[in-house]
Amino acid sequence: MIRNIASNLILVTLLCVLAIGGVATLWWNSSLAVWPLNVATGPALEGGVLGLSAINQVFAEEEPHVRLHRIQNDNMAMSAKALENGTADLAVVRSDILMPKNGLTVAILRRDSLVLIVPAHSHITSLQNLAGKKIGILKSGAEEEDRQLEHLLDAILNYYNISPGRVGRELLSFEETGEAVTQKRVVGILALGPVGPGLISKVIASITHATKSPPELIGDKQAAAIAKQLTGVESNDIEAGAFGGASPRPEEDLTTLAVTYRLVAKYSLPDFVVGEVARILFLAKARLISVTPIAMQIEEPDSDDKNEALPVHPGAAAFFSGEQTSLVDSATNILYLTSIVLGVFGSGFAWLLGSRKKPIKNNGRLEIDRLIGIMREARNANPEELDKFEDEIDTIVARSLGPDAETPLDADQLKILSIVVHQARQALNRKRKIIN
Repeated sequence: MIRNIASNLILVTLLCVLAIGGVATLWWNSSLAVWPLNVATGPALEGGVLGLSAINQVFAEEEPHVRLHRIQNDNMAMSAKALENGTADLAVVRSDILMPKNGLTVAILRRDSLVLIVPAHSHITSLQNLAGKKIGILKSGAEEEDRQLEHLLDAILNYYNISPGRVGRELLSFEETGEAVTQKRVVGILALGPVGPGLISKVIASITHATKSPPELIGDKQAAAIAKQLTGVESNDIEAGAFGGASPRPEEDLTTLAVTYRLVAKYSLPDFVVGEVARILFLAKARLISVTPIAMQIEEPDSDDKNEALPVHPGAAAFFSGEQTSLVDSATNILYLTSIVLGVFGSGFAWLLGSRKKPIKNNGRLEIDRLIGIMREARNANPEELDKFEDEIDTIVARSLGPDAETPLDADQLKILSIVVHQARQALNRKRKIIN
């Protein structure tokens, strides 16, 4: 009966779990399953992939299980802080400005490379030649990023043991770059931007138009070594002709430094939610290109990257490796584990109840031990004690052999007990003879 109760308990529990799993499956596969997510963004990439209204419109056609709501911030650092303090679930950050402590990478939205653009036939052939010169710093439209570009320049100069103070700077918009170069106010333009369409391409076009010759692009062959000393900075190779033009630039492959704009998620966000964000982002990538060419820059993060400052969220990593789990998968796993746990628990519960209710099998051992004890104690007993021992023997016989015995003894046990009872009574009789 106990086992039947335990089995029924397990069955009812499993049915409840199956019902919950079924409801979760129907909910997740319906349009009702929408997970609202707050995305913190700064002013950078405005009009690009951060046009969340355009992204949401494309996503809506795919009937995804997440909906993005934008939280506008004044800068990238504020977006990172929004993720840290729980205001946002996702954030767009720049790797070299501030990576939130609780943020893990979902996708790389853009990779910006650092190049020094100098007019044709310039005597400047490397960043080491900048000592005592003045360069233009290309404005990005965000003061935070302009300051960071100068900090990056300072770090490079320090690497080559050049005092940052020996290099003059002038902030310039891309429209001003051609004039500044032709007037020789600066020897070149330091720019940080995406490979392909973007600010760098515009500067190249501006200088080409102003000087009537395509400029030269300078990177840094020591980029890998420098990147190891800077947080959120990496080495990047630019393919020859990547910036296009009548005379495509650069003429040869170029190694330089780069930073990345990343969509990061708080680490506590469920893996299947982050996987869904990654799935719909990359599913919509091709369609987003019609909205903004910058969508071409969206790329998968390297899950094998050993850079501890830029880790990949396990939900995104699972999606990119083809091991993404959904809410249904999670429910199935929980169901499987629950069935195992309940099976073990139910069996143990049944055994425990059974062991408490089931009488211990009587093999006469306790009675035999007590009878042997009586034989030993009888040697020094007085008449009154002998009478008590006699009564105790009668009680043992009645308890073991009488009609009220809880569990009857088998033939072998009965034979052994009878012999010991007989010996105990003989011991008492011998002691009485000695006393008399």
